[in-house]
Amino acid sequence: MTTKEASEKQSKQQIDVKKESGHQSLNLAIIGGAVGAGVGLLATSEASKDALKNLSESEFVKMAGREFRKTAHEVLAKQAQSSLQQLAEGYLHKLDGGQAAPAQNEEPAGDESQSDKYEEIKEENKNLNDRLQRIEDMLNNLVSSK
Repeated sequence: MTTKEASEKQSKQQIDVKKESGHQSLNLAIIGGAVGAGVGLLATSEASKDALKNLSESEFVKMAGREFRKTAHEVLAKQAQSSLQQLAEGYLHKLDGGQAAPAQNEEPAGDESQSDKYEEIKEENKNLNDRLQRIEDMLNNLVSSK
C-alpha cells in the first residue's frame, strides 16, 4: 500500500466519523426538542390537566397498571411465602436441635425450667401468629385494592 492510498483511507475514515457524530447530534437535538415540547405542554395547568386526563383514560396505561398490580401481587406473595418458609424452618430447626424440647437422654429438668421453656415457646408462637396475621392482612388489602 502506498502512502497516497493510506492517506486516502485515513481521510475516508475521518469523514465517516464526522458523519456518525453528525447523526448523533441530530438525534440528540430531536430528543431534546421532544422533551422540551413535553415540558412546555405540561407547564400550563389546563394543558397538563387535559394531558393527564387523556393519559389516565388511555387503554395502554390501564393495561400497564393491571400488569404492575399483578407483578406487585406476585412479588409480595413470593416474599410472604419465603418469609413463612424461613420462619417455619427456623422453628423446626429449634425443635430438632433440642432447644425447644428437652432431649430424650437428659434427665428431666425441674418444673421451673420446663415452665420457662413452655412460656418461651408460647410467646414465640404468639409472635409468629401475629406476624402471620399481619401478612395475611396486607395480602388481603392488596387483593381488595385490585
